[in-house]
Amino acid sequence: MTNANVKLDPNDIIKALQGALKTTNAKIGQLTNVFDIVQKVLEKEKFKQAALTLASEIADHHKAERVSFGWLKHDYIVLKAISHTDHFEKKMQIVRDLEGAMEEAYEQDASILFPPPENISLATRMHESYSQTYNVGYMLSVPVRHGDDIIGIITCERKGMPFSDEEATEIHLASNLCSARLMELYHKSSWFGARMARSMRKGLGKLLGHEHTWAKFFSILGIALVLFATLYPLEYKVSSPAILKTDKIIYLTAPFDGYIDSVFVKPGDVVYKDQEILRLDQEELKLEEADLLAQEQDNRQEIQKAQASRELAEMRIQQAKLEQTLARLKTVRYKLSKSTIRATVDSAIIVEGDLQKKIGAPVNQGAELFQMASIENIYVESAVSELEIANIPEDGEGLLAIKSRPDSVYRFKTERISPTATVKDQENTFPVRSEFIDGVPSWFRPGMTGISKIYAGKKTLWWILSHQAIDYLRLKLWW
Repeated sequence: MTNANVKLDPNDIIKALQGALKTTNAKIGQLTNVFDIVQKVLEKEKFKQAALTLASEIADHHKAERVSFGWLKHDYIVLKAISHTDHFEKKMQIVRDLEGAMEEAYEQDASILFPPPENISLATRMHESYSQTYNVGYMLSVPVRHGDDIIGIITCERKGMPFSDEEATEIHLASNLCSARLMELYHKSSWFGARMARSMRKGLGKLLGHEHTWAKFFSILGIALVLFATLYPLEYKVSSPAILKTDKIIYLTAPFDGYIDSVFVKPGDVVYKDQEILRLDQEELKLEEADLLAQEQDNRQEIQKAQASRELAEMRIQQAKLEQTLARLKTVRYKLSKSTIRATVDSAIIVEGDLQKKIGAPVNQGAELFQMASIENIYVESAVSELEIANIPEDGEGLLAIKSRPDSVYRFKTERISPTATVKDQENTFPVRSEFIDGVPSWFRPGMTGISKIYAGKKTLWWILSHQAIDYLRLKLWW
């Protein structure tokens, strides 16, 4: 049923249209402010710049004395930017109090106006404390959301007038439109390890569920490690210090009493068969040789005279003297041949005998001049600890690394385990002799040291890590 007699007042119509237009203009103005803020934030390439721009633009558009932007990290809010402030000290008390106020809004998952409206029952204790401590009249904390999750909080401070619900809506809209860009820039600004951990967590989240992802992951990883350590056998190697040795040691001694004339080698030199090593003075021997040659000639002449005069007895005497002279001459010539001392093996290294500073010094017959070690029959001797000797097989194999060239390793086979222990570094060790499988490199020298690793069979990781400790406890607790 309609009333045809009702008349509309033109003034009322005009006022209604003006009110609607005013509301529309206000909405357009709000959207313009929002788009202006969002555009400036999206232009930034760094997270810190984007956060500072968001805080500063909100402060300018809403005439706030200070706008702060906090970021959610491990369920705590960390202050990242303050409007129109390039740097601030994170340990300052005001920063901690501000983060506390932001966490109050985060924990309640709601925007907080302070002083709060009468019909709102949200907790505002941290906002009230901050307002009283720093003389702030009005505050507004707005959550920044990315989808359904809160990623940050924006807190505005103003002294002149309170914040309205429209301003809260505008700030909420602007921050949410910027959230995707802020998340992208924050992830790019993280260090490589954090980005990798985030990617792993995301991948594991799909497999294990989003709740307690890391706890589930590390639990599964721990179980896998325990199973691996107790069930999967690994090749166990006994490590011990090792030294290169040779059984063939040659001692060169003085063949007769004399004086050192020349020395051609020093310790560390490699010598080969018939190479000159040392020469004794020959002058006295050569003089004696010349004298004996002359005496030989005289003896022969005397023999000829006795034969000519048919004096048989004299001839026999001269023949005896000649034989005596020839024997002495043979001795002198032998000494001359031995006065030059030469190497007697195919290849060896001088181990001892630094005589280059003793030229002209006397030596007695039989005195040791040099000590040489053959480099053809070199073997490795490992000093295996008493704790590990039971794990060494009789015919096992191993690897050797020499200190002078640790980049290469050499295979060997154990030949003999000494039945007698020796004390080395206050620990009982058993010498284990091993021969090289692929031959001896030419640069090996007796006395070189290194590290040997002898294969001791397949053992589990748990046994490898614990067997020494278990053996120690067994020995101590035995009765």
